[in-house]
Order: sequence, then C-alpha cells, then structure tokens
Amino acid sequence: MIGQRSPPSPPSARGRPRARRDPPIARATRIDRCTMSITRARDRWTNSIDVDVDGSSGNRGTTAQPAGMDWDDDDDDDDDGGEAWARAACDAVRAVEAARAAVEASGRANVRGAPVSHPRAQQQQQQQQQQRQGQGQRQRQVTVEFVPHGVDRFAIVVVGGGGGGGGGGDDDVVCERARGVPGAAVDAATRRWTVPREALERAREAFAGAAFVVKPVPGIVLRAMDVKFDAFERACEATYAAKVSKALDAKMFDFQREGVRYALRRGGRVLIGDEMGLGKTVQACALLSCYRDECPALILVPTSLRECWRNALQTWLNVDDGDIACVASGNDGDKLIGSTFDIVPYSLVVKLLDRLQRKRYQVIVADESHFLKDRKTKRTAAVTPLLRDARRAICLTGTPALNRPIELFTQLAAIVPRVFTTVSEFGNRYCQGGGPFAMWSGKSNGEELHAIISRLCMVRRLKKDVLTSLPAKQRTQVWLTPEAKDMTQVKAIKAQLEKLRAAGNASEFEEKRLVNALYAASANAKQEVVNEYLETVIEGSEAKFLFFAHHTAMLDGVSQFLAKKKIKFIRIDGSTASTARGALVDTFQKDDTYRVAVLSIIAAGSGLTLTAASTVIFGEMSWTPGHLIQAEDRAHRIGQVSNVLVQYLHAKGTIDDIIWGSINNKLEGLGQVLDGHRGKHLETEESLQRKEQRKLSDASPPNRSPKKSKLSNEIDPTQRTITELFSSQATQKTKRDSTNDIEWPSLDENNLAF
Repeated sequence: MIGQRSPPSPPSARGRPRARRDPPIARATRIDRCTMSITRARDRWTNSIDVDVDGSSGNRGTTAQPAGMDWDDDDDDDDDGGEAWARAACDAVRAVEAARAAVEASGRANVRGAPVSHPRAQQQQQQQQQQRQGQGQRQRQVTVEFVPHGVDRFAIVVVGGGGGGGGGGDDDVVCERARGVPGAAVDAATRRWTVPREALERAREAFAGAAFVVKPVPGIVLRAMDVKFDAFERACEATYAAKVSKALDAKMFDFQREGVRYALRRGGRVLIGDEMGLGKTVQACALLSCYRDECPALILVPTSLRECWRNALQTWLNVDDGDIACVASGNDGDKLIGSTFDIVPYSLVVKLLDRLQRKRYQVIVADESHFLKDRKTKRTAAVTPLLRDARRAICLTGTPALNRPIELFTQLAAIVPRVFTTVSEFGNRYCQGGGPFAMWSGKSNGEELHAIISRLCMVRRLKKDVLTSLPAKQRTQVWLTPEAKDMTQVKAIKAQLEKLRAAGNASEFEEKRLVNALYAASANAKQEVVNEYLETVIEGSEAKFLFFAHHTAMLDGVSQFLAKKKIKFIRIDGSTASTARGALVDTFQKDDTYRVAVLSIIAAGSGLTLTAASTVIFGEMSWTPGHLIQAEDRAHRIGQVSNVLVQYLHAKGTIDDIIWGSINNKLEGLGQVLDGHRGKHLETEESLQRKEQRKLSDASPPNRSPKKSKLSNEIDPTQRTITELFSSQATQKTKRDSTNDIEWPSLDENNLAF
C-alpha cells in the first residue's frame, strides 16, 4: 500500500538562491540529476494510480485505493494525498525540462557535454581533451636511444622494441629515418643501425617529432666518444717494431702482442684487465721497453710481488740489477736516487710520497691495481695523483672490480681523468643512482660502461677465448657434514645472531662481530672433516695439490695433519717473508717429493705460479670473489699442461652457506661490466649437473616413482667422480649425517642454489 504523503513544494520555492553562482556545467549537471530523480518518482506514481503525464486522472483500473484517500475531483482534503503529489511531480518535471531548455538555448552549457562558451569551462574541456590526446600519442610514440658502438659510432636502439634492425613495426620506422643519416649502416653482428659520432646530432634531428622520444646522451658518454687517438694509431706499428726486441716478441702469444699494440694505440694509458694467468706482466714489460726513453719508471706492487717484478725485469728486458731499486721499508728511500726502475710496495707509497713526487715519473705501472678500489684510503689518495700526472699510466689487474662497478672509478679516473670527472656522475649512471644511503652498491647501464671503457682504456681477454690449448677449469663443490660435537660453538653463535636480529634493534657493529665470530667458529668446526677429506685425496693419488684457507687455525690444523702423515709440504701465509717465497715456490715446482702447498687465500692468492699442481682445494671461502678466482689461477695459468680441478669444501650449517650465495650474487653483476655479458663465474660441475637434471625431470613422465626420485637426490655423483679421479680403490670418508644438518631460517634457499 502507498502511504499518504504531502505534495512537494515547487522547485522555485525550495529555499533562497545561493549567493555564489555555479559554473554552467555544474548547474546543468545538477538540473539533469534533478530531472532523473523526479522522473523516477513520477513513473512510480504513474504505475500505481495510472495518472497521465498532463496531470489528469485516467482509468484507475484495478488499482487499489490507498487508505484515507479520495479520488473524487472535489475540494476535499483527501485530494492532497497521493494523486496531488503525483500531479505536483509532473509539474516539477515540466519545470525542470523548461529550465534545461533555457540553459541550452542560452548556449552557456549542455548537460550532454557539448562545448561551452564560458571561458573557464572551455579551458577545462580543452585541458581534458589534450590529456586524452597526449595519452594516446604516448602510446604510439617510439623511444629511441643512442648507445656507444665500437670505436667511433653510436647504435640506434629502440627501448623495449626490436633494437632498430629492421624487423617490422617500430623497426621499419627506425630504418626509414636512419637511412637519411650520412654514414648510417647496419651492424651485421647486432643487426642495429649505427651512425658515426660526427653524425650524431643529424641522427637526433632525424628522429625528432611527435612519433619519437629521443633519450639524451649522457655527458660522460659524449666525452668518452670525443677522445681521439689518431696520432697514437699512426705511430703504433712503427713504435712496436722499433722498441720491442725480437727475442721478447718471440716469447709472447698473439693476444699478448695485440694487448701491447692496444696500449700503444691508447698512448700508454691503459688498463690491462686480462684474466689471471694470461701474462699481464710480460705485456707491461714490453710497454716499458717501448717507453724506455721516458724512464725512470715507477712500478707499484703488493709487498709480496717485489721479487717477482725484479725477476721479470731481468728475464724479459735484461735489466741490470744495479738499475733496479727494490724498496723494502721506509728507510730505503735513498735507493730511488739514480735508479731506472723503482719497485715500491703500495704500503710504502704514503711514507715515500715526497720522494716519489720529486722524481716526477713519466711512466708508472700499477700492478694489481684493484688495490686502489677504495677511493677513501690514504694509499689511493697518494697513488692516483701520480698516475694522473704521468704520461704513461699502465694498470694491471685480473679483477678490475672485486665486488661492484664503483670500484672501477678510481682506476678509470686515474687513467682518463678528462672523461671520468666525478664519482657522483659515475655512480648515478652506472651504480643505480647510488642506492640506499648513496653507497653506490648497485649496477646499471653495464653494457654502456663496458663499451666506453673498452674504447678508452681497457683491454680484457678471457682464457677460454684466447688460450684454446689451455685446459679449462672444472669446479666441484664437495659437501661436508661436521659432527654434532664440533658444531656446538656454531650453534651458540647462530642462536645469538638470530636473537639479535629478531629484537629489531641490533647494532651494525654487534652483528658484524657475531658474523666474524661465526666465521672463525666455522673454521674450527670444519677442521676434522677437512682433514678426513684430505686424507682421502692423499691416499687416492700421488698428484700434487694446493690447499687454500683463510684462518690461521685452519692452516695450522692442516699443517699438523700433513706433518703427522709425513707428507712434505710448503706453507705460505702472511708471516712468510717475501724473500723466502721464491725459494718455496721453486721447491714445490721442481721437487716431486713435496706434494702439498698450504696457502693463505689473501697472502698467497696472487703473484705465484704453482702449475706443478693440477688440483686446487679450498678449505674455506672468502667474502670477496676476486680473491677466490685469483687463488684458483695459481695453478690455472700459462705453463699448465693438464686439467685443473677446483674443489670447494662446503660444510652444511656453517657460514659457507652464506658466503657462497654472497659471492655468486656479486659476480653476477660484475660479469656484464667487465666481460660484456652476464654470468656466474663460480659455476660448478655440480650446478651444471643439477641444471641438466632439472631439464630431464621436466621432460620425464609424470608417473615417476617417488622413492626412486628421493633416492636419486640422496646419491651424490660428484663425490664418486672425485674419488675416481684420485683412486678407484679410495674410500670417500665424507660424512653425511642428515640429522646434524643445521638450517638457517632467515636465508633464502634460492640464493644458495647452484
């Protein structure tokens, strides 16, 4: 039933008009809403009492009469009921329609969205229309970027597209514009359009317009491409032929000769970043021979490599011992007077800086130049001005950056200071804009950075690319499970560390202290199982091997174990005198009775040639991946005639779980900057096998037996392979008690996969 209601008041009587006049669009919208509301009310009443639109009563049919209402056309009070309200609604509808018609007739607004003549409303509609057009235009625009390509060209790259090679769609548009640029051509290898440096502005103008968004070329890239080497290019061959002796030329490989020529074409300001073991020292000696007229020369080296450089100068250049000043302490500064080749350790540069500056060296060689990676150290602050002021600056390192691309900056700024001017510009472009707290810990635009440093100053070759006759390294991860009694201290420190992290207010100093304590405790926990594994190796083969560790406790434990087994060995660590290292290396290389070299990862990881061994075993790992790779290459270098097997002893539940994931993540980012492609350097045999197993499992039938699947995961084929490499009768003594495994709940297992 329909209740009794009083008729609504006319629209004009709904209160006083507002003092502020509404915009025409808003007023018309409100009129439209009012019309819709009153129309819906009228329809409801019309359906109930069958009232005509003009207000007269029609056929009521069978509609029930509401209580208390009279449908007679008299002046009775009941006429103010539902029928009167419906008639008033009809009047309101007509009034609203009349108002809307008046608004439309005046041209001030249109409730349906027609253009208006009011300035403010017209401006709003124009802005909305421009925004819609801009969105559609941006969807159709092609973003184009010019990146360095080769020595003096830029490649046209469609960001997010096909690359500008002519494969249809956006590429067709790029081809059409690029053909009109002078000197434009398609690179056969990358299938990209390239333009010469002098035509860059013309190319940018060709892509100007609404259909393209051209990204600006960074200033650091423009400066790098503007450096000219024409004079050095013309004099390269003549200098090499006149200055490099035939005897020295005959001893070098082709890629080493090319490295020397590259340095000559860059005016002697170069970063030779060849992988370890490819003969960077002989290339540096050839360059010293080319620039001998500009000597005296300063050779900066780690302390342990002083004697190595003395021997290299005498061997490759036939330098008299009297012309070499090998500084061993701060009191040896007088040796620098009158000498031709001065060998100075990095640790003494600060003490001898005044003498070095007064001598005004024009030729400087910085061996293991990654020692200069930290721009905040006194050593770096003292060395980089010397390199900048010299005419020839030759940096040698197998690992130009150990962890992050920012470590390249100090070396690049010392070699090409006109291009690499500020660390902020370098970090913003190539280190993800600084990252959190502006620590420059990330990597970005790695392909671009590789292109410009390869053009300017860096030559880098990998063993797999230049030494096809050199056996490849094979890495294997050997899993160890220490006894529960040996893991007590590790568990306790781990519990403290987890408790500290759970509290949420852990200090960085306290956390680092616990991590270092865990590092040392893990070495103690691994000692017994490491000795047992070494016993298996010794019993299975007569071959020599290198053993690397970080902590003195591990080195002492292995030394005591070998002495107990009456195995002859040499040991080189931080306490070994630099003058005694050469004799120890010769003993290991020439005396077949010495089977093991016990070495420190840091102290003996570079500058030593130990090719008499073909197996390298790491009892511990280092946080810095470059140290591990350098240590591997003590055996995998020129002079090695057999396959080199590298084994990492990984104890479950120790800090090895954390370190291995960390070093692989660091190497992943460096691969693109240094080598031009991404990839993990510490790829192991086991990781490759697991990848193949995953591929096979994906292709295997779904009804595979769960028991067989579990059994295949428990059997470690790598352990069998290692045992067979040393002896078919040897017994693998590695313990694998799964009940003693310690899980790290805070670690992501995906980061620890190989």
